[in-house]
Amino acid sequence: MLTNSANPVPVGNVGPQPEFSGRVILVVAVVAFVAIAIPVVWRGAPLADDFNNCVAPTELGLDGFVAASWQQLGAIRPARILEILLAASVCGALPFGVAILVPLLLTLSLALLVRGTLRDLGTPEPWANVGGALWLLQPLGTEAGLWPAALHVPLGLVLALVAVRLYRRGRLGWAAVANLGAAMSVEQVIFPLTLAAWLVTPPGKRPRAAIASGAVIAAVVASVLLWPGANPRLRVSLLERIAGLTADPFFYVGFPAVGLGLHSIPLAIWWALPWSLLVLAAGAVVGWWMGPHLTTASRPVGRRELFTGFVAVVAIVVLSNIVVVFAVPQQGSPRVFAPTWLVLAIAAGATGASVRWRRPRLLGTIGGLFAAGAVLSLMLSVSVRLRSADFTARAAAVVAARIPDGGSVALCHVRRTVVQPAPRGAFAVHEFIYEWAAERALRYYTGHHATFYLSGELWDRPCPPLRNVDAVIDFDELLTGARP
Repeated sequence: MLTNSANPVPVGNVGPQPEFSGRVILVVAVVAFVAIAIPVVWRGAPLADDFNNCVAPTELGLDGFVAASWQQLGAIRPARILEILLAASVCGALPFGVAILVPLLLTLSLALLVRGTLRDLGTPEPWANVGGALWLLQPLGTEAGLWPAALHVPLGLVLALVAVRLYRRGRLGWAAVANLGAAMSVEQVIFPLTLAAWLVTPPGKRPRAAIASGAVIAAVVASVLLWPGANPRLRVSLLERIAGLTADPFFYVGFPAVGLGLHSIPLAIWWALPWSLLVLAAGAVVGWWMGPHLTTASRPVGRRELFTGFVAVVAIVVLSNIVVVFAVPQQGSPRVFAPTWLVLAIAAGATGASVRWRRPRLLGTIGGLFAAGAVLSLMLSVSVRLRSADFTARAAAVVAARIPDGGSVALCHVRRTVVQPAPRGAFAVHEFIYEWAAERALRYYTGHHATFYLSGELWDRPCPPLRNVDAVIDFDELLTGARP
């Protein structure tokens, strides 16, 4: 796997059929992801923090909003400033789909970087392309790939892979710069990058690479400790974080299950019946046909080398999720799982090239079924997102018509989603599950200000009486009024 870099296989040392098959797989994955993403770009609706990044600069001024963000979050993830600048430059001047294009392009570029990284590790050509395709087949990858307020995720992962490739080439200065940019974008890459740098760097340069990456980590951690921000979640003590490890045992099952598509793929298959059966059948047939073409290019390695690679991947995954499991409260979502998925995509490409496959057609069939299921999951995610965005826009108009500007409204019996079935994650919800998001969405779509009071399945509190607010609206009533 990762240790395959010690004995690289010439990339061009494969037949034309396996090489062509790998390229077809990557191109099909790119085309599928873009085709699925186009409706989201065309609709161009903000989501959650996007609304705040659009509205707050007009109220506080861009400088004032950036200063407020720094005061609240301190040195945590400075790349969020880029998200603010992106939204502020687009909102009111260009269709919001222009902002969505930025994370989309970064996500696509990551597929090429995965392929390039695997090539650097000596992975034969078809499997390098398979790794790139697997990155795009994250079952709920739309959350990180099509959300401007999550721009830091694909940006940080792009910089992380750039750093890894530069470390391997011995360009330590530029590698450290990319390493720093990655650590300032995605917290999950802070700790594993030193190990990754050690693994990919030629033996004679490993100590210098580890020192360079370690210095970056020390600088980032020190800055966070010195400027933690005012957010209470960032000021949790170490003892509280340790105690939080056992607060929600289900998290350790639910987080990877959602990220791997164990929930969304079956849901998408049921959602798309009977067409999903045809998609799955087509994926299985194509995989059955292509399996032998891919496995002929594999260069099997010994069990010891495979075991060493497996341990390295596990270590990188564990290091990637330290900041996730120590968060209080623990919060998992598809975009938080994206760094882990990136590691798994690279590991799968390297493993596929390192194993002697006894049943290549079975391997291809399983791969084709997974690819088909992942595409269905991505389609379900986009469908729910579009319908939820339409609901938010229409519901904002309904609320604005019921209360005076600057008034207050209570929404009762609010549900997590307005579409069934819906996968887990932020990409499937509407704006009326957070009071701040509802206020910002109302401001964005109607120009009105309002104070929201929410109650329902997510809150353990009753709906306030009418005498305390200007209007009380039941969520079902809001759903009915928001229908086209």
